[in-house]
Amino acid sequence: MGLFDRFKKRTEEAVEEEEFTVEEDTIEAEEALIQRRKMLDAIDWAKNITPPPPPPGFEQFQEEVEEKWDELVEDLPDDPFSAPLDKKARKKAEREAVIATSEQSQEEKETPSYDRMKSTTGRTLVSNEPSSFKVDMDELEVKKGGKIIAASKTLDSIFEELETDLLMADMGHDAVMDVMTTLRASIIGARINRKADLSEVIDQALRNALLTLLEAGYWNFDKTVKSFTEQGKPVSIMMVGVNGTGKTTTSAKIAHRLKQNGYSVVLAAADTFRAGAIDQLAVHAERLGVRCIRSQRGGDAAAVARDAFESAKARGEDVVIIDTAGRMQNKTNLMEELRKVHRVTRPHLVLFVADALAGNDAVVQAKEFQRMLSFDGAVLCKLDTDAKGGAALSISHATGRPIVLAGVGQGYDDLRDFDPDWLLNSILSDE
Repeated sequence: MGLFDRFKKRTEEAVEEEEFTVEEDTIEAEEALIQRRKMLDAIDWAKNITPPPPPPGFEQFQEEVEEKWDELVEDLPDDPFSAPLDKKARKKAEREAVIATSEQSQEEKETPSYDRMKSTTGRTLVSNEPSSFKVDMDELEVKKGGKIIAASKTLDSIFEELETDLLMADMGHDAVMDVMTTLRASIIGARINRKADLSEVIDQALRNALLTLLEAGYWNFDKTVKSFTEQGKPVSIMMVGVNGTGKTTTSAKIAHRLKQNGYSVVLAAADTFRAGAIDQLAVHAERLGVRCIRSQRGGDAAAVARDAFESAKARGEDVVIIDTAGRMQNKTNLMEELRKVHRVTRPHLVLFVADALAGNDAVVQAKEFQRMLSFDGAVLCKLDTDAKGGAALSISHATGRPIVLAGVGQGYDDLRDFDPDWLLNSILSDE
């Protein structure tokens, strides 16, 4: 059964011409058209909203405040309760501060401006071929004549039931609100062919509204890796995510995929917190016939990643996949370690691995990871067992980054390119 079967059944039962539509050149029709124009204008305004300009003299005032604050900070000791430093200790502290400031400014200088077709390290991603994400409704709508869909208590009731279904599907609240806004603007005031099936109109409008959630910068994994290898080897791929989402297994699946495409692959066991993770990756490497660079439990993850990259470079190998330790997104110290790995290796791609069964929790985790360590795309595991699909529908919407790959089974071959149309077909299907 499809996710929205109840919504479809309710729509089909309520599709009566007098409940949904009105004749043109009537007061009700004019009200519906006005309402539609307002909703579409509101959507366009929200997409193009820009902050208001600051009041005259604000920038000068801000600079004066910052100068006074800097002077105040310079006069304050680092710790008013600590003993004064001697000359040698003070020079050492000043030298460390200069180094830290230099590293920070260098990192800020190298951080690229946000671009959906740029990786976290400023490399160009290869976009997918143009996809028919939008459902063509031209055959259902007409410019003149026909009948106009108007707001009604019946339609409001159907929308309320759909909103409940979306929330029950573990979609994020913001994503649900955007879908409902888009859906209302698409349906109310629409002028449709008299022979058009209203339930089909609503169904296709829903599909279009859901697809708006997936309008991130979609890029092609295989073509992007090929582009990077042509520019220089090895290409490094960093896998990140919270505990238990399947990063190690996904790393092995990607290694298998790349090997099948003719690349030589090295796995880096940078999850040094769990001895089991190191052994697990080593077993996968042996089965796949690829090298695995590892250290003892508790080793420096950044050093392991760097050693794997240097080793692959020395041997002329193509791709290094860095399997990092899972960590909760709210653990600042662990996230800082992850950023260190990123800073040391400057990976070509960063992939966030999420568990589709985690539902809205996966969305929250993705948003926090995106805030702490920006990623280039997501890999959604266990998508074949997620009957709801809420996480898949919300992650791209919440982070602005696409789902690139989807895990649909336990085997090495069970990793496919993520296809928004395939996802919608699976959750909207009546089967």
